[in-house]
Amino acid sequence: MLVLAVFSVSLFLVTARPPQEQWRVTKVYIPKGSTYPEIEKMLIEKGLLRYPVAFRILVVGTMTGAKLQQGEYVFPAPPSAFDLWGKIVHGDVAKYQVIIPDGSTIYDIAQTLGNLELANPSTFLATATSPELALRMEIPGSTLEGYLFPDTYTLVKDMSAEEILGVMVRRFQRKFTPEMERKAKEEGLTRNQIVTIASIIEKETGVEAEKPMVSAVIRKRLSLGMPLQMDPTIIYGLKKFGGNLTKKDLKTPNSYNTYLTPGLPPGPICNPGLSALKAAIYPSDTDYLYFVSRNDGSHRFSRTLKEHNEAVMVYRKGKNAELGPPTEAEGTNDLGEGGLPASTPPPRPSGPS
Repeated sequence: MLVLAVFSVSLFLVTARPPQEQWRVTKVYIPKGSTYPEIEKMLIEKGLLRYPVAFRILVVGTMTGAKLQQGEYVFPAPPSAFDLWGKIVHGDVAKYQVIIPDGSTIYDIAQTLGNLELANPSTFLATATSPELALRMEIPGSTLEGYLFPDTYTLVKDMSAEEILGVMVRRFQRKFTPEMERKAKEEGLTRNQIVTIASIIEKETGVEAEKPMVSAVIRKRLSLGMPLQMDPTIIYGLKKFGGNLTKKDLKTPNSYNTYLTPGLPPGPICNPGLSALKAAIYPSDTDYLYFVSRNDGSHRFSRTLKEHNEAVMVYRKGKNAELGPPTEAEGTNDLGEGGLPASTPPPRPSGPS
C-alpha cells in the first residue's frame, strides 16, 4: 500500500499542471551552461513549475541533469513537470519562420531579426560587412550584400549572426546554379556583376515581366559606355536618406552614384530574388535605353531620348499638379524614372560610403 501511495503521489506531481484559467503563452530562455538548479529556478520564476520536487524526481531518476539543453522554450498551454522535462531534454526549442522579401538589404534584414529578437542589429551588420567573413564564405567584395538569398527561413534564438548569415549564403549558392554561372561567363560577366545587375533590377521594378526589360536597358547602357543613372544606386550610397532624392544627392560623389561614376556600382545594392537573378542573366532582346514610371508600379520603355522625354511629360502630368515642374531626378536625367521606384527601401541608419 505504501509503495502504491508513493507511486500515486509521484504520478500526480509529475503530471499536474498549473491552472488553465488566465494562462498566457509563456517563454523561458535557458542560457548556455545553465546548471540544473538554475534551470529549475527559472521555471519556478516563470510560473511554469508548480511542483519542483516532481521535476527533480524526473531529472535525478533519469540521470538527465547534464542533458538539459539551452535555448528558448515556449509554452502556449500550462505544462506538467513531465512536459517541461521532456521538452528541455529533447531541445524542443522555439522556432521562428522569418520571411526575407526580395530586394531586402542587409540593413532591412538586420532590422527584421532585431524586431524578432533573433539577433542584435548592430552585431548582425558588423558581421555581414566583415571582409574576413566574406572571404571565408568565398563572396567577392567586402560585404555579404547580394548573397543573402530572399526566402523563408526557420531560425532559433541561439543562432549567432554568423550562423544565420551562413544559412542565407548557402541558400544563395544552391539557387545560383552552375548553369547560371556558366551562362554569365559566356556573357563575359562575373557572378558579382550578375548579382549587382540583379540587385538594381530588383529595386527598379516589382513587375516580373519588366525585369528582363530593365536588364536589357542596363546591358545596353553598359555596352554603349553610357552612365546607368539609376536612382536606387544613389540611395544605397547615401549615409542617410530622407525619402526624396535632391539635386545635391545626384551631384554628391560616391562609388554608388551611377550618375557620376561610369559602369556598375562596386557591388550589389540589395539581395535580389531568383527572378531578378535570371533576368540579369537572360535580358530581353530589345533595344530600349530609357524607362519612366507610370506611377502605378509599372514603367514605359523608350528607345530614344525624344520618346523618353515625351513619356516623362505624359506620366509627370499624371502626378499631383502641386508637385510643380519635374526635378532633375524626374525628367531631365537620362532615365527620368518619374520619382523613386515602388521598391525603394525605407531610410536606414547607415550604409556604405
